[in-house]
Amino acid sequence: MRFLLWPIAFAFFPTVAVPQNCDMPPSISRARIIEAMRGHGAYSLTSTTTSMLFGSQALLALVRQRRREAPGKTQFTINQDDWFAAHLETAGVTHAQMSESARAGYEYRQNVLVDYGPDVIEEVEAGPRPRTGLDVTIFSADPDAPAEFGYKDTLSVPNMDVFNQRVTRFKMLEYDSMLVFDQVSGISVRPLGFLSAVFAVLGKPALKQTRLAVSKDYWQVVRGRVGVLLGLSKTGTAAIEPGGRGHEDLPPDRADLAVLARHLAQPLEIRYGPPSCQTRELMRRAASRECHRAMGGTGTCVGG
Repeated sequence: MRFLLWPIAFAFFPTVAVPQNCDMPPSISRARIIEAMRGHGAYSLTSTTTSMLFGSQALLALVRQRRREAPGKTQFTINQDDWFAAHLETAGVTHAQMSESARAGYEYRQNVLVDYGPDVIEEVEAGPRPRTGLDVTIFSADPDAPAEFGYKDTLSVPNMDVFNQRVTRFKMLEYDSMLVFDQVSGISVRPLGFLSAVFAVLGKPALKQTRLAVSKDYWQVVRGRVGVLLGLSKTGTAAIEPGGRGHEDLPPDRADLAVLARHLAQPLEIRYGPPSCQTRELMRRAASRECHRAMGGTGTCVGG
């Protein structure tokens, strides 16, 4: 069975204070975000199905900016208000015309912490070495934010409910001809329609990895993998038109997309370095909040 997986939508996550010896890095200005977003290609800027491509291209442009302007730095943050406003201006649309994923990220005040230092990738064990490796942490600093929020993606194939935890993490790898979102945590999906009977038994499968390649005319080929039960996983490949419409099968007259799909299936094994102290603190605080809620404000949670 084939299915389409989208849920890494770059609707980014008030900066949160951390201990003096582990300060959060500076936020990127709105003007810089707009500049980075202007480099998008000829595809929809308001579809959930194209949000991974749009967000990743803008994020990589920001990394290139920072490497030029602050070569000694390896981290930055993005404030949700600035990201969403920049997205609105770049797309030239109203709030209501934005994708479900972008509106959900704005509603739940999601910010992002990006680490692009040399320690993100410790060793390449199989496959080519990525051009760029990012450690991305998406978080909400709102103490009243729910432990998990969701939205319905009606453009994916099949349609699906997407669920994001308070802290979401993934590694983003840029290769010459593809993007890889690896070691994803904090995102789960529930397909609707013809796959719903299968996933109703399995609950909400956790998204583990997504690979993305783009043709010259901005069709996307996406290969997604979810964990379903006891270490088992399912992998699906699909295609997306530039306008955002998804296809469960590759168009038979697009040999170039078939080539991209085969390329996405190549073996890749990366060993990553440890998360930054800022990321560890964000994860600790999120766990502590859940512990506090679970205990009704009293008691102690193991590891909290």
